[in-house]
Amino acid sequence: MSSLFSLLLLILGLALIVYIILPILGILLRINLLQKGDLIINLLNPQTISSLLLSLQTATASTVICIVTGIPLAYLIARSNPKFTQFLRIAMALPLAIPPLISGALLLNVYGESSPLGILAQSVGIRTTQSPLGIILAQVFVISPFVVLTASAGIEKVDRYYEYTSRILGKGPALTFVNITIPLAAKEIVAGVILAWIRAVGEFGANVMMAYNPKTISIQLWEYNALGGLKLVIPGVLIVILFSFVSLAFWFWVTGLSKSSSRSRMATTFGVHHYHDQN
Repeated sequence: MSSLFSLLLLILGLALIVYIILPILGILLRINLLQKGDLIINLLNPQTISSLLLSLQTATASTVICIVTGIPLAYLIARSNPKFTQFLRIAMALPLAIPPLISGALLLNVYGESSPLGILAQSVGIRTTQSPLGIILAQVFVISPFVVLTASAGIEKVDRYYEYTSRILGKGPALTFVNITIPLAAKEIVAGVILAWIRAVGEFGANVMMAYNPKTISIQLWEYNALGGLKLVIPGVLIVILFSFVSLAFWFWVTGLSKSSSRSRMATTFGVHHYHDQN
């Protein structure tokens, strides 16, 4: 009976793996059908390169914003009253449940050029739509749950005993947060940050509502597909897949190191104070 159950699990798992990998392999096989000259030309297309650079720049800016504001919020969620944190969790999960195009419409209602905030921004020379700022506003809304929810899950796993010990040894709340809590939750934090960055690079729905121009890589590829089909799209798709693969490889490498590095850092922090206390 157990062998039949194991076989069923294997079949179902392999079905999903094949479903996920098949489109990737299909793109790689499709390369052989393209002429090398056309592939190189499309890869070096100035529009493709500029849209990719714009996506990378705005995704990085959006992710930094989410790190600076999201990790403190994650700490509040992990260390506050359960009823209050439940409301915060639901609020932060909403962008995951709302379709991206609807997210873009919601953002336009608040930050569009005809909205009070949009008019105020224009009065000081700032465009909140059809600009890199519009792209960042869209990306932050969409990717913030990845940073906040994963970081809060990681912080919740941190034993408060370590934080209490740090405070007893003379460290203030800020130093305890930086030296103890963050390193011990680093694996989840890094995972959320990298997934958020990858998601921001490929964001389409909210971006196309907030800023069709300048074009990010996803909007540019969508336009290529409308003009010439997969032949024009594949080079850009390959670039995005490459960046995603490198980012995920970096994530697995960092998470492999985070466990040992956080323990050694914590041991150093506690060990140094213990030494000073004895002397």
